Amino acid sequence: METSDDDSARVLRRVKINSVVAYAVFAVFTVIYSGFRSFLGLTCTAAVTMISFLWLEEVIGRLLQPSPHLRAWKVTVRSVARFTLLGVVAVLVAIFVARFNASSVLLGFSIVVVGIIAEAVYTIFRSFTRE
Repeated sequence: METSDDDSARVLRRVKINSVVAYAVFAVFTVIYSGFRSFLGLTCTAAVTMISFLWLEEVIGRLLQPSPHLRAWKVTVRSVARFTLLGVVAVLVAIFVARFNASSVLLGFSIVVVGIIAEAVYTIFRSFTRE
């Protein structure tokens, strides 16, 4: 059981590192091609995305722990409602209120996805090199 926990912790750490690297690459690209305002939009949405990812990590950790009085459907509905509300508010504020560039906002929201894709590529590459 310890090995599985260690492996999942390493995978989560690599996803976080890959997400930060993706943010850095997107930030350089955004500053060069779109300016400071787009960079600010990227930074705000990337922060919201990373906070959501870390919060989701905590929720999943709690859901997977055995508990005698846990009602999983309530936690699931509450989590989906929070994520939906957070996403809608973040997009509305970032695009309509602050007038950020829409492409920088979308890049900011995709940094965790890029981190997960990079981890998948790493895992596939590692499985081929072991053979």
